[in-house]
Amino acid sequence: MLLLSFLFSLLLILTPNCEASDAKVYLVPINGVVDLGLSGFIKRSTEEAKDAGAKAIIFELDTPGGRVDAAEEILEHIRAVEPILTIAFINDEASSAGAFISFGCDKIVMSPGSSIGSAEPRSSIGATSEGTDEKYVSDFRSKFKSIAEENNHSGNLAQKMVDKDVELKKVKIKGETFILTAEELEEKKKEFKEDEIVIEAANIGFQKGKLLNLTAKEAVELKLSEAELKDIKEVLSYFGLKDAVVTKTFPTWSEVLVRFLTHPIVSSMLLTLGFLGLIFEFRTPGWGIIGTLGLLLLALFFWGHYLIGLANWMEILLFLLGVIALLVEIFVIPGFGIIGVSGIILILLSIFLSLLKHGPFEVPQTELKGAFYIVSISFISAFLILLASIKFLSSAPFWKGLILEKRETREEGFTSAPSTLQDYVGRVGKTLSFLRPSGRAIFGKEILDVVTEGDFIEEDKEIKIIKVEGAKFIVSRV
Repeated sequence: MLLLSFLFSLLLILTPNCEASDAKVYLVPINGVVDLGLSGFIKRSTEEAKDAGAKAIIFELDTPGGRVDAAEEILEHIRAVEPILTIAFINDEASSAGAFISFGCDKIVMSPGSSIGSAEPRSSIGATSEGTDEKYVSDFRSKFKSIAEENNHSGNLAQKMVDKDVELKKVKIKGETFILTAEELEEKKKEFKEDEIVIEAANIGFQKGKLLNLTAKEAVELKLSEAELKDIKEVLSYFGLKDAVVTKTFPTWSEVLVRFLTHPIVSSMLLTLGFLGLIFEFRTPGWGIIGTLGLLLLALFFWGHYLIGLANWMEILLFLLGVIALLVEIFVIPGFGIIGVSGIILILLSIFLSLLKHGPFEVPQTELKGAFYIVSISFISAFLILLASIKFLSSAPFWKGLILEKRETREEGFTSAPSTLQDYVGRVGKTLSFLRPSGRAIFGKEILDVVTEGDFIEEDKEIKIIKVEGAKFIVSRV
């Protein structure tokens, strides 16, 4: 019996620890601008990790930020993998939406020289903090603080990254360090004796009027980051996962394409060039390759936003109706009137709505401003580019090939009607019907369709052909 026990114990000792070696860790990179295309990639990666029974997911961040709604979607995907350990490894920068995602993870670690912070939301590209809706900032600050505290991070540090008007103090109370707001500090002064509270003098970045941005060293000192770690290997070792099987996920070609099409700069260029193509086409007779290319660029913009869930059937229907209206105006109705204008309005409206994440009756003011900013700037840029092209490229051979500069004047022998029809000018006849302003008239034994210059002429009245335009006989009362 003792021999069996000994052999069993020896077998346990010699058997390798499969738990550590079989542990699976997923490494998910978050690079570049945070957008809704990235959200789709994160969703797929986290679902793969959950299905594989991963022990941890490491999000390697290097991002200047991006869309807040995209960051919120990404946080929902991160929440969905609980109880899997989620680690934010900031390998260079995690600003704005990147900081928001970091606070949504269970643990935060940073590489030397990296930074986190500056998460004040902006209503649009290039907007200033003064141009941002105060209500929107307050709402985002509350969300940021709530996410941080939910994952055992400092809620005060989180809200200081969002709102520059928040003032923080680093204090020691009975030897323990706290990060407090000015209001919280006053409450602590009532609770503890004066000599028990020590306010540290060096509160760099905590003063009112500045957004909080922390280096890796500062984040460790404030206990926001667990440690400064050089690379993924050190991250795995720090969390006891050095023997784990690491699976790194990569975006598919379709996810890369969608992210490219919905990138703020690329989508703005698609809009600008699309508008330029349409505006250029309106200056030339008929319909050509430039207008077709413009519509294709706008369709690409639309397709990208449809794939990330911004555009739905309503925006698509409005876009198609706008295109149909333009084609009807160009090919069916002469000139350019209300049908063409309606087509342009429908296309602009469809693009505007496709930039909005929320429904038409619940859109935040900042989101409306951002969408209006993008559409208006793109349209104005296209118009200015066209004006510059006309002014500076008018002498270029390529431009001459696109624009017909030759004028066909009467002095050079050109006429709008065949010479045989011009012989009818001056002939006198009688109306056979009421001209309102068009109708029928008889000239000798020949009955013709005629039109006045806007006057109404009764039946059986003398008229004269005053000119011929194309195959049209223009008449007036004698």
